[in-house]
Amino acid sequence: MKPLKLSFLILFCFSNFLLAQVGNLEKTESYFIEKYNKMTSEDDFDSKANLSLDFFETFKNFLSKNDKSFTYNFEKIKKDVGMNVVTSKDGNLRFYTWDTEMGGTMKNFAEIIQFKSNGKINTISNSSESDAYFVSKIFDVNLNNKKYYLVISNGIFSTKDASQAIQAYRIDNGKLIDSDKIFKTKKQTLNRIESQFDFFSVVDRPERPLELITFDEKTNSIFIPLVNDKGEVSTKRLVYQKKGNYFEYKGIQ
Repeated sequence: MKPLKLSFLILFCFSNFLLAQVGNLEKTESYFIEKYNKMTSEDDFDSKANLSLDFFETFKNFLSKNDKSFTYNFEKIKKDVGMNVVTSKDGNLRFYTWDTEMGGTMKNFAEIIQFKSNGKINTISNSSESDAYFVSKIFDVNLNNKKYYLVISNGIFSTKDASQAIQAYRIDNGKLIDSDKIFKTKKQTLNRIESQFDFFSVVDRPERPLELITFDEKTNSIFIPLVNDKGEVSTKRLVYQKKGNYFEYKGIQ
């Protein structure tokens, strides 16, 4: 598959579009819904891949050029496209994740991140290629005199195989740090904990996205689902509780 190379003409036209839509985020939102629908209706794989990458690049370009997007609710695109737009409680971190429609039963998701640091809105992405996870929730916590964001992400690897993970993020002087190891197990410290499971063992749960990994603000505790050898999610949970500079493993509840 050949990656899409945007011409200067396309970039120029889109830049003019952005300038024309300043202050009219609702019209811009409709523009991106149309682009996404055009991509999903394409049958040719290579053409669809190009349209998917084009959507990613133009949406990222739009976000990076419009600071008002950081607080806009994007209700239409969330409803019509299924895009997950998740913002931290303090309003300083936001994830945009959506299905690229390039996967089969294993879903691929694109991810763009915005965060505020020193009064500036930053827009970043790991790459223009798809990832396997979408973000569903962010918990804000204070730890070691620093603000951490516990980001919940979800993987769909087949109709049966799925996962949910929690990862620590921190904003520091214009950078988004995701490498701090604040989760302490019996043997090691981690920056991310992932639980893989059989989706059909929790298919009857009513909430979507699933809320298997949770955080209790009152007890400063993280709960991770306990999964058996068959991949089935049990009613028991692993407990990590805030202690000093870490969330330490406390046992099974």
